[in-house]
Amino acid sequence: MTDRTTAFVNGQILTADADFHQAEALAIRGGKIVAVGSQTDVEPVIDPDTKIINLHGATLMPGFVDAHAHLELYGTNRLGVDCKAVASIGEMVEKLRARARQTPKGEWIRGWGYNQKSLAEGRHPTREDLDQVSTEHPVIVTRTCGHISAVNSRALEKAGLNECAPDPPGGKRVRREGKLTGVLLEAAHMEMFLRAQYPERELRQALLLASQDFLKQGITSVHDAGGYGNDHFRRLQQGVAAGEIGLRVTSLVGSLHDSPGVVRRALEAGVVTGLGNDRFQLGPAKVFIDGSSSGPTASTRQPYTSAPEDSGILYLQQEELDELMGAAHRKGWQLTAHAIGDRAVDMMVTCIEKQLREHPRTDHRHRIEHAGMVPPDLMARIRRAGIVPIPNPAFVHEFGDGYVTDYGERVHGMFPMRSYMEKGIPAAIGSDSPITTPDPFVGLFAAVTRQSRSGQVIGAGQTIPLTEAIRRYTWYGAYASFDEGKLGSLEPGKRADLIVLDRPLLGTPPERLPETRVDLTMVDGTIRYER
Repeated sequence: MTDRTTAFVNGQILTADADFHQAEALAIRGGKIVAVGSQTDVEPVIDPDTKIINLHGATLMPGFVDAHAHLELYGTNRLGVDCKAVASIGEMVEKLRARARQTPKGEWIRGWGYNQKSLAEGRHPTREDLDQVSTEHPVIVTRTCGHISAVNSRALEKAGLNECAPDPPGGKRVRREGKLTGVLLEAAHMEMFLRAQYPERELRQALLLASQDFLKQGITSVHDAGGYGNDHFRRLQQGVAAGEIGLRVTSLVGSLHDSPGVVRRALEAGVVTGLGNDRFQLGPAKVFIDGSSSGPTASTRQPYTSAPEDSGILYLQQEELDELMGAAHRKGWQLTAHAIGDRAVDMMVTCIEKQLREHPRTDHRHRIEHAGMVPPDLMARIRRAGIVPIPNPAFVHEFGDGYVTDYGERVHGMFPMRSYMEKGIPAAIGSDSPITTPDPFVGLFAAVTRQSRSGQVIGAGQTIPLTEAIRRYTWYGAYASFDEGKLGSLEPGKRADLIVLDRPLLGTPPERLPETRVDLTMVDGTIRYER
């Protein structure tokens, strides 16, 4: 941050304000925006010491606010074995085996990103498959959704699991003919992943890598949706304070393992949403209600089209949800829950309605993370209750082809961005990275086109204009954390969190949006990334 004025001129400046005004010049000083408008409007703040940056017609816009991402998981994935593009279990085994050869015996081998629907075998890897990697290392490979994993026999042994081990609440250890296959669903996966957690030194490195990559993508604020246990919040706060995390962080208070327990401890500690400062603050209390959309393990009102006997996994029952979140609501917390299937979304809406009826609060901004399936009855209730959904349009691009198989016609209304726009519901976009790429331009592409990886358009009626998608990824993200007065748009007095792109974004053909690159990222007027 500096008191010297910097002026950006001759650009396509997208303010992302309420009317989506466009400007041609903008000036910042002391970490804040001091002028925006025409060249003439900005001239009064320019002095002989002003640094002038000619945009040559390229776009200047607010930094993206990713309203749902997992910094620690993204970073630890950078340290693990990337199985995102493997075409077969055999290829996966070879990649993991190469890492095992470089790893001391007894230490974990961690892979991530596979999708059984894209593998030649059309199934999850099993303990027998992963025993081919090593019998001297525990091995875990996590599915792309982050809710399912497969482990080898050594990992099961290390966890003390045998055929008699009961399934944990909200989870399942898959068995075949009474024998553990090594495939772990939901809470069973979360328990194992906690055992396979990286050491502290590597977790701090992971957060640094995540911050660098997010800033490179033009993300200046992130709502971190959780890691494992209470230490996760400490690492985030210390990382921001030490300058290792260059983003603004709003930390959702929950955990990928035992989220109710983490919320209870936060309530006992007497802290509340908003505690912190401009760079790090506590966000809503968060619990898990159901599973993943692509697993699929999301909890749905009607069974899956692909599995008529299955309608997903619930972590909590309505009474448990109401008791815990009711206590948080009464203490002044913003509330949220991971809820993807319409049954889970219904449960969270019902919970919020109950709290507001019994203990009214204005401007609560209670959220629902993902809110993947929101039929008209739930849409109306969300609007009436003033709930802030956090959808993930990029899911339609990455997982849409599988959604067609798993959900049938319901897919056309999943992650319903246009409905939110038309109903005036303040939905903010999150990437849920590393479940999908953190690249906001892929998210914009998905929101504008609803195009899957195979090229089919899924739910054409839910596309939105690019300007609306930008607002959902900037101003509405700030709104979701009560920060719209200082972030999310380029207006005088707001923080100088902004990015310069390599092109004029408006006018870029939709299919070319993912090619967009960020040339400069500023947070508080300080350059945090420059290409």
